[in-house]
Amino acid sequence: MKVSIHFEEKQIEDLRNRICCTRVPKALKSGNWELGVDDEYMECLLSCWRHRYDWTKKEKELNQYPQFTCELDGMTIYYFHIPGSRKDALPLLLTHGWPDSFLRYAKIFPLLSEFDLVVPSLPGFAFSTLPPQGFINNTKVADLWHRLMTEILGYKEYAASGGDMGRGVTCYLAAKYPQEVKGIHLTDVGMAWDLINAPDEKLSPAELDYKRRANDWLRTEAAYINIHSTKPQTLAYLLSDSPAGMAAWITEKYHAWSDWELLSMDDLLDCLTLYWMTNTACTSIRAYHGNTFTLPPLGKITVPTAIAAFPYDVLPVPMEWVQKNYPVIQYTKMPRGGHFTALEQPERFAANVSQFMNLIS
Repeated sequence: MKVSIHFEEKQIEDLRNRICCTRVPKALKSGNWELGVDDEYMECLLSCWRHRYDWTKKEKELNQYPQFTCELDGMTIYYFHIPGSRKDALPLLLTHGWPDSFLRYAKIFPLLSEFDLVVPSLPGFAFSTLPPQGFINNTKVADLWHRLMTEILGYKEYAASGGDMGRGVTCYLAAKYPQEVKGIHLTDVGMAWDLINAPDEKLSPAELDYKRRANDWLRTEAAYINIHSTKPQTLAYLLSDSPAGMAAWITEKYHAWSDWELLSMDDLLDCLTLYWMTNTACTSIRAYHGNTFTLPPLGKITVPTAIAAFPYDVLPVPMEWVQKNYPVIQYTKMPRGGHFTALEQPERFAANVSQFMNLIS
């Protein structure tokens, strides 16, 4: 079914009223992000969200591109399906992660106009629903995406790209459907648990440095994973009822995981508004439960793989480890950018993807 995005003015006004009624926490004015989201930045963000920000601009921009929904396994799946100019080119499936959405890729829609682009919302994220059990994992999403590409859209072959949770989905696609998935493009490779758990004396200097950085990150930054995985419904009340609470929870991650100066406040407010209006900040985190408790081991990846390594991403894994564990045919060290890749560096991301697509075509 063809659809478009539209939020009513009364919804926007309700959001503004809720922001107006925010009760801010008592806090020491630290001027930094050491203990979580910075209070001065949050004050500015909330003021801008209430008084200046205009969602209709983003809505108009997105509605230039064809959007659809379909029903798969009892779920409504929302996706962009944008035809490309090259009929001989492989189609490209792009999968986002948390705490972002299809907006991660919106800036590159016009930059990858050669290729058919398919950009779905993960189950539980904007406009896509969860299955009846209330959670899903990456391998199940990979099955859904494969059916979307082959059964719904009729493609015989395709390429896939992803980061964060989207990286996991993309890897399961490659492992499970190597005949149809002709190549994958990744912006991260997740956690290298074999390095984290290895004795120090078995590791190279680069691997030992990664192990130390990873253990520090797990100690100081990873509490959100435990909360999302074990008690998502408790957190859901905050994320669904308070724009300020939701904004704080998400904005802190954008600051910690990005090349912060590359993101505008409107980039953040686009993300926050989409989550708020669809009431999916609460359901998006359910994927952590599924991936923590129900995800099977990943099979061997044999399809051609590209890695775009962004320097400010979360825990970049040493190149030597990546090349041992993936059939890498293109490895690029990006000069700028972090976890939100195409949102932060759209031109460089698009050029890197295009280069890889031409290699495997």
